[in-house]
Amino acid sequence: TGATGWLGKELATQLAANNNAKAGTDSNNECEIYGLSRRPTDIPHVRSLQADITSEPSLRSALSPHDDFDVIVHLAGAAGWCTLQQGLEINVAGTRNVLAATRNPKKRQRYVIASSVAVTGSCAPDHPPKRLPVRNGDGFVGSDWAYGLSKNMVEEVVTFISGSEEEGSTSCGVGGGGGDDPKSGTADALMRMHDDDDHVKADYLLLRIGGVVTDPPLPLRHLETAIGETVTIEPADRTDAPQRATFPEFPLAAIALSDIVRCLVLTIDPTADYKPGVRTVTAVGPSVFSRRPVVDVMESWYGRETAGEIDMEYHRMQGNEYKPIYDTEAAERELGFVAKVDFRMVMFVELAEDTLGVNPGPCNR
Repeated sequence: TGATGWLGKELATQLAANNNAKAGTDSNNECEIYGLSRRPTDIPHVRSLQADITSEPSLRSALSPHDDFDVIVHLAGAAGWCTLQQGLEINVAGTRNVLAATRNPKKRQRYVIASSVAVTGSCAPDHPPKRLPVRNGDGFVGSDWAYGLSKNMVEEVVTFISGSEEEGSTSCGVGGGGGDDPKSGTADALMRMHDDDDHVKADYLLLRIGGVVTDPPLPLRHLETAIGETVTIEPADRTDAPQRATFPEFPLAAIALSDIVRCLVLTIDPTADYKPGVRTVTAVGPSVFSRRPVVDVMESWYGRETAGEIDMEYHRMQGNEYKPIYDTEAAERELGFVAKVDFRMVMFVELAEDTLGVNPGPCNR
């Protein structure tokens, strides 16, 4: 889903290219690719499906001839500036609709659900994360940021649905698309799933995606396709005093577009182990995009008293001052993914080139 968005279009294009590269070989990994969006998808070798994820009937109509999906990558959603209503209708209910319209309990299916590092909802100066690195199980901290709340709720809904499959519940709350009859629509499918001994539990992967930005050279840019705006992302730095800011950690969690597309391709790997249930992994860059150590910038953004409530012992240790502020071990363990583009190194290399006229060496750019 989200095939006409920035990330969705890049992923679909890469998958189509991978398919073309396998054509005529002995590989059995060639796949049929569908791109679902509200607008037509114009990517060569990607079949376009048009639907509104806020409408389960719209989704079912678009998907009805194609009900045999092996992997569903759900990237569609409202962006960080969304209202609470948009977050609930598009991110939360939209995710539930996608799962309801695509789930086939008779086959093994992997769902890759785009979550966000913003799931904590941290906002300066009053709502910091509880600890750094943020763990994959850490949730919303209680700010007034609707987007962060909605992403936390998406994870809760996916976990609830998966748990309902595990426990054999017939009232797991993802049905109801067919009216008042409890045997209609998705509810009927779920009841059949729980009644049958041979139903297959789904493999749900919640992917907490960092702040996606363009690959080098600098300046880094973040594209908001829904509103047609490009935002320049500056490296994190100290402020003279705490300032009100929604998710100031964005540059600390930056990840190159090429890296996150590579990560998503790994989630679709047909040779990967099938793991029923829910896994959560986080993908950010190999170091923070910052001019100053993590502890310094966090204390300036949140103030020493509030920042004192954040467990930052890891980043106070020598050698960890610029390490990622999110736990990336699960991404490496589950997917074999390690980000390559190190924006902090890029920043210093370009500074050296500009001031000294020399190239210090390679920096994965």
